[in-house]
Amino acid sequence: MSCLAVDENEFLQLLIAFDEMSSSSSDEEEQKERPRKRPFKHRKSKGVVMFRDDDGELKVLPPTMSLWYNMYCQTGCQERMSDFHSKFRRRFRLPYDQYRELVEMCTADSMKEDGTSLFKRWRPGKKAALTGKPAAPLELLVLTTLRYLGRGWTFDDLEECTAISEEVIRVFFHQFIKFGSTTLYNKYVGPPLTVEDAIDLCIREYEAAGFPGCVGSMDASHVEHQRISFKHRQAHLSFKLPFTSRTYNIVTSHRRKIFSTTDGHPARWNDKTLVRYDDMASTLHDGTNPLCNLIFELYAYDENNQIIKERYKGGWLIVDNGYLNWGVTIPPMKDTDTRAQYRFSKWLESMRKDVECTFGILKGRWRVLKSGIRVHGTDKSDMMWKTCCALHNWLLEIDGLDKDYTSDWEGELGELNATDLPNAVRTLLSNTNPSARSYAGRAVDEEDYFQGSLVRDEDGAIIVRHMDMTDFRQRLITHFDIAFKKKEIIWPKARLQMDEPYANVQP
Repeated sequence: MSCLAVDENEFLQLLIAFDEMSSSSSDEEEQKERPRKRPFKHRKSKGVVMFRDDDGELKVLPPTMSLWYNMYCQTGCQERMSDFHSKFRRRFRLPYDQYRELVEMCTADSMKEDGTSLFKRWRPGKKAALTGKPAAPLELLVLTTLRYLGRGWTFDDLEECTAISEEVIRVFFHQFIKFGSTTLYNKYVGPPLTVEDAIDLCIREYEAAGFPGCVGSMDASHVEHQRISFKHRQAHLSFKLPFTSRTYNIVTSHRRKIFSTTDGHPARWNDKTLVRYDDMASTLHDGTNPLCNLIFELYAYDENNQIIKERYKGGWLIVDNGYLNWGVTIPPMKDTDTRAQYRFSKWLESMRKDVECTFGILKGRWRVLKSGIRVHGTDKSDMMWKTCCALHNWLLEIDGLDKDYTSDWEGELGELNATDLPNAVRTLLSNTNPSARSYAGRAVDEEDYFQGSLVRDEDGAIIVRHMDMTDFRQRLITHFDIAFKKKEIIWPKARLQMDEPYANVQP
């Protein structure tokens, strides 16, 4: 047996070399696993609008030097223009003072320290951490949102006017509609919380028009949404419109004030489905709404054909014939057989135009609802809708159109000049055969209508929500016919003071 003789010094050198090789390989593996640190790049200043200074050097135009900032955000600019306020409202839909109030609300939200701020990124005085560039002014960003909603501009159009990148405008817009659909919506949109509030807000004019107990009119409308995902496209294609849209159900007063609105739903959903998602209508139906305690009286005939008054409890809504046959949703009659039915249906249709006019005002004032919503996500379209509803109600308060409703003509309508009367009233007073509605079908007596078992409260008042729709509507027809013959029917009109206190509705 032979063995290899190795010198002790050579053996030690081999061990040292092996240790160095193993340590270098482990260092290389650690360096591979360790993320590489990117070198800091000094980026050039960039902007969306450039200009040349007095020396001819090309520079970035800051937002504080933009056209809109000089026209609308500089202090004192509104005093130098004679028609500044009228043009500002036409261009941005809000009066200038309320615009400044809205900016203050957004500024106050940006100063929150509890983590709920939506506009913290644009807090006044805030600068970018790396470049030190100041944040875009909130005054300009609020203007971009109002112009986007009011005239349906694109973010690229707004970039040209404000020197703010369209990405910043887009991000702010999404934060603003979240603010509008929560803070502004909760502040300006909501049903009356008590019977006393309802009397001042809506019941007074409906009682004057011959509909005691009515608390609003309800209908649904479609809003085009151009960015519906493919898998939801079929559900959002309605039978009325050739494009994808969302449908919204709202309840309004005679003053066009929005009491409630649903979230958006697919356009193929009909009114019978939407009404179940409306908070005001559904709570009136199930008895949890405070207005279910409303007490009102209707004219009726007793057994001796004498005029009496019957007490009822609960509010109801004016609708079209597409809704469920609830006792709290009263539509006009499709086919009328008597003059009393025709008068009632024709007048009810005229009062139901309040909600149709509200849709027209909304889409005319906020053109993005007319031209079509171009943002992705159905939740964003719902936020935009609720923001527009909140701004609509705010403008009603600003213009004073949410109060002081009555009529400037009362009593015997025929004593006035025919040209002073609304077309609906002239039709009712006419002795000619009505052209808008034919008397079809056989003669119908009140006894032919379903009477059902009436549910009364402890004071003997008939509870409306437990009544059959046909039965309650016939009782309303009887009341309207008697009140019309008594010359008690008037048409509510805005901005006139009531001469007599409202006493027919009892809280």
